[in-house]
Amino acid sequence: MKKIIPFLLFSAVLASNAQAQDRFKQDFEPVRKELTTWDPIRGEWLASSLEAISKNQPIPDRTFPEDFTPAEMLRIVPEGNRNRINEAVNYNGRIARDTANQREWGRVNNVLSQQNCRPVNGRTYGDPHLVSFDGASYSFQTVGEFVLAKSSTSNFEIQARQKARSDDFSLNTAVAMNVGGDRVSIYAEDYPDNFRNTPVRLNGSPIVVPQNSTYYLPNGGTIRSKGDDYQVNWPTGESVSVDIRSSGSPFLNLTVSVYPCLGNYSGLLGNANGRQNDDFDTGFGRAPAYMAFSSFGNSQMQQGSDIAEKEYLAFLAKDFARQFRITPMTSLFDYGFGQSTYAFTDESFPRVHRTLNDLPVAQRDAARKTCEGRGVTQDEMGGCIYDQAYLQIPPNPRPVVKDPTNDYVPRQLDRPVPNVNQPSPAQPSETLENRPIKGKGTIHPDVLNKPEETSPKKGIGTKPLQTKPVESKEVENPETPVQTKPSVDTPKPVEVKPTPKPVEIKPTPKPIEVKPTPKPVEVKPAPKPVQTPPKPAPMPKPGKG
Repeated sequence: MKKIIPFLLFSAVLASNAQAQDRFKQDFEPVRKELTTWDPIRGEWLASSLEAISKNQPIPDRTFPEDFTPAEMLRIVPEGNRNRINEAVNYNGRIARDTANQREWGRVNNVLSQQNCRPVNGRTYGDPHLVSFDGASYSFQTVGEFVLAKSSTSNFEIQARQKARSDDFSLNTAVAMNVGGDRVSIYAEDYPDNFRNTPVRLNGSPIVVPQNSTYYLPNGGTIRSKGDDYQVNWPTGESVSVDIRSSGSPFLNLTVSVYPCLGNYSGLLGNANGRQNDDFDTGFGRAPAYMAFSSFGNSQMQQGSDIAEKEYLAFLAKDFARQFRITPMTSLFDYGFGQSTYAFTDESFPRVHRTLNDLPVAQRDAARKTCEGRGVTQDEMGGCIYDQAYLQIPPNPRPVVKDPTNDYVPRQLDRPVPNVNQPSPAQPSETLENRPIKGKGTIHPDVLNKPEETSPKKGIGTKPLQTKPVESKEVENPETPVQTKPSVDTPKPVEVKPTPKPVEIKPTPKPIEVKPTPKPVEVKPAPKPVQTPPKPAPMPKPGKG
């Protein structure tokens, strides 16, 4: 009897889950019908993707030429259809009777909510300077790995690694992300493995995103490549622009875009609640009032003494930073053998805090002129002057992230058009010339805007990363560059075969195998005379005579 009761309880739980899934599927049908009425092909994919997101499952392959995420596809759905879908989702979320159903409708709502919400941006750039989602800016000279931004209601998290360049300056050298359930990381240096032909890792494995193309992530996100820059897009609408600076000491500039209505945010970039005065609160209470203001371009801070400003910077680097340091259990990064987040942590850094007041006036003015000439806005002028004067880092104006769905009208499709990542392994019959574009998840010409394609690169020293071998080597197989690398690099040398001929000739091995001396040893002529003693045996005969 005791064994039967747990079995019955287990069966009841399974039956309850099955009923909940059936209930969700039935209640979701009006949403599916609304989308397929709008577009039979795109709408069916979007409906199936929303259902997959509700269950934290991979989305289906795209069957249309666009490289949109589910959130982006929703933006081109007519407003009337979108409003009716929102009503259905909100209604089912309110009447959901069990926790599982509530979570499922909540995940769908995360994708829909951003349609009625304007995004806000936060940044970490230079050596580094941070600008919160609410507009507060500050210098953050620390060494370690930190939560840059995280949502408590969706699969959204960004972690940044900062590495020392001297006793008083550090730079962003890597970023790791939870993109709708996929773990994506990008490294400017300190790669976790021996693959140097791509900075991108997906769930621990290197992948190549060819220039000006898109790589599709299993759970609905995308990675778009443009020169040496990458844009990572979440299925729920958030995005990160990664600007790789490869000249001198490699580092990253990151611009994060989130939707405040999607959930509660935390991290170095603040909570996105529209108020600056609580962006620097710690887990032990609110920071002193003056610490809630920027150390750059703020009259209150500029009027304070240099000692007060350095105390403020010390607070940010110690108490404020400590609550956002990651642990081995929470890290999204990949590591080399024997490494963990502790290998990149130094809580004693910086040894010295530098401010703009430490610079000669002439040097500050020269840096300001350079920053103004490059279009840096006033709210980021202090950080630009700091970078330019101390480390000669070129100005990095806030990037403009274009929405590919703006004014986009999809063409009618008569049949599904498969649009997936390039399969692996590479077919030997294919050549370098015919590998890109078709059926591999690239941004198609009818999606890209011409001005965006021809816009100048932002990164410094980017040419070494834009070489043709990098683009052509891995275009064929972005999912498994380890396998494609030999298949692309080795064919030409194998055809020439300079080394095999000498290996085949090798005249010396044959004489060694002949070994003429062993044969005489086998003949052994000497032993025959040794057996001649029988001849002296007749010697007794003369004695007899």
